[in-house]
Amino acid sequence: MPKLIIWGAIITLGFSTVLVAFCSEFIVNSISDITASGTIFTTFVGLILLLIIGNAAKHIIAVTVAYKDKISLVINVAIRSSI
Repeated sequence: MPKLIIWGAIITLGFSTVLVAFCSEFIVNSISDITASGTIFTTFVGLILLLIIGNAAKHIIAVTVAYKDKISLVINVAIRSSI
């Protein structure tokens, strides 16, 4: 089994951190551009749309696993998502 050395892990963590920061900045700038027209409120985007987008991976996993008839895993995903 291949193992990751400490420097590889630190570099990977640093790269991931920079990538997440870049994506976060892009999302914040996009929200400012979208809400500038006044048709969509910033509060709606922050409280509703970002939460739905943020949990999209959990929703996809739950639907995929439910399709495979693994209901206990679906319940586990739903409970952990609500916590």
